[in-house]
Amino acid sequence: MRIQALTLVILILLAMAVEKHAGNWGIKNLAPETFNADASEKIATIGSQNDIAYQKASLKEIDEFFIPKGPSRNWNVLDPAIRSESALIYSLSDDFAFLSYNTYKAWPAASLTKLMTAAVILEEVGKAKKMEVTDDAVNTEGVAGGLKAGDIYIAEDLLKIMLLTSSNDAATAFEIYLGKDEFVKKMNKKAADLGMINTIFHDASGLSDLNETSANDMLALIKYILENHPEILGWTRIQSVTLQPLNSTANQTVYNINSLSKESDFLGGKTGTSDQAGENLVSIFSLRDKKLAVVILGSQNRAEEVRSVLTWVGDAYAF
Repeated sequence: MRIQALTLVILILLAMAVEKHAGNWGIKNLAPETFNADASEKIATIGSQNDIAYQKASLKEIDEFFIPKGPSRNWNVLDPAIRSESALIYSLSDDFAFLSYNTYKAWPAASLTKLMTAAVILEEVGKAKKMEVTDDAVNTEGVAGGLKAGDIYIAEDLLKIMLLTSSNDAATAFEIYLGKDEFVKKMNKKAADLGMINTIFHDASGLSDLNETSANDMLALIKYILENHPEILGWTRIQSVTLQPLNSTANQTVYNINSLSKESDFLGGKTGTSDQAGENLVSIFSLRDKKLAVVILGSQNRAEEVRSVLTWVGDAYAF
């Protein structure tokens, strides 16, 4: 109560001071009749003819400085039950967060790491560079991608294998090409440049549970990829692709392991899974005329949770 009373006294004193000195400042009274009923004709005149010539500004022009109104919320629709560790739904079309839960919480990234790996390869190596798959790469945990030691691919084809099948062998091949320490350094440098304050990488594949990120950081990365490397998202939508090493006549067809990639509203993204991370996802979906980024970390069933929150957005908001 004492703070409220003190605040009221300060406001009264300020009002008295403004009224007392208004004449010295050359500010005329703005009577109600200065404004008519038509918003486009509402004009405030400041200063006198002998003062600096001010341009008259209509309320329509002033409105340009106002914060845009977000989508309309239907409060009869209850908030969704979030079972994951972190969740974020963000409209990339008008910078509006529909849902934000534990978005700064650091969490094992798992194979979401491979999105940063892809960005670093495109920027530091290039998609046309020839790369050999080494024994060390093939011996990395997991067999996804079907790579063989000695095969030579262009970087773009290895990227497709890595993103569609979440191949740890392909990610390690990239790591070996630049040297693991140098590659990881570049990954962390890019994360810092993007303001990913809760993210750190220790490898290119995401096998290390020391790789950590947050929902907010994954949003920053997916926005960067959409703006600068949209081909990465395009590749993650491919259902299957047949590829051939440059030094072999044999070819192989690899298939997209992300079940959500079959959905018509899926615009690209990546999943990641490990014992510690649970089920992770960062993806872009279309809803009506909006592009929505969805980040879910530490889920027990990411596909079900994604559908649940997207349905909730459609029911709870009008846009």
